[in-house]
Amino acid sequence: MAFERSDKARTAILKRLRSQHAPFEDAPPHPAEYRPVTLEPEGDLLERFRVEVERLSGKVYAAPDSESAIDFLLSILDQVGDVDSVMGWETLPIPAIGGALSTKGITMIVPLARREGRAEVLRASESIKVGITGADAAFATTGTLALTTRDGQGRLPSLLPPVHIALLPRGSLYPRLEDWLHEDGRYALLQSNSVVFITGPSRTSDIEMQTILGVHGPAELHVIVYG
Repeated sequence: MAFERSDKARTAILKRLRSQHAPFEDAPPHPAEYRPVTLEPEGDLLERFRVEVERLSGKVYAAPDSESAIDFLLSILDQVGDVDSVMGWETLPIPAIGGALSTKGITMIVPLARREGRAEVLRASESIKVGITGADAAFATTGTLALTTRDGQGRLPSLLPPVHIALLPRGSLYPRLEDWLHEDGRYALLQSNSVVFITGPSRTSDIEMQTILGVHGPAELHVIVYG
């Protein structure tokens, strides 16, 4: 009976709210247009993106094509050292990466951490140093990456390993978040399970305001922009 009374009260409250077309009579009207959150960047987008990412301790590599992007990726793995397996998306934007890794004796692991097997998958992934993903978009004014999640394109590779390598097609670099939402972003969000916005390596500050990288996610972020 208590639940029934609660439902009736809730229904009555919502009905009353819906009937109030103008609950705040003194509220100003909506503006004809909104000011952008960030200003339009000047100059080359890629250079502005590089400046913003490197200001946050990340690194950006400009590759003229996908083959050069693979070369950059393998070079980063060599710098990390002692890499025999990496974690990544099932479908990367450059399909040839799988073969290039295999030639180097490196195994690509696609984590499926769901339901009762989640804890086991996470434990098995603790020793993996590098995560490789694509990126749906990047924003030059803030140095931010946008990664949407869907089947075969989970969040773990961008969150769990200490080194994150993101592959970004040159055409997916936008001046601002607003520009992406105006073009392809809204559709990407509707098709996605969730979205992750990454601005530089993971960072936090202790009680003395000392910035520390890698506490809650990757300590290194490498963005390979290609095409």
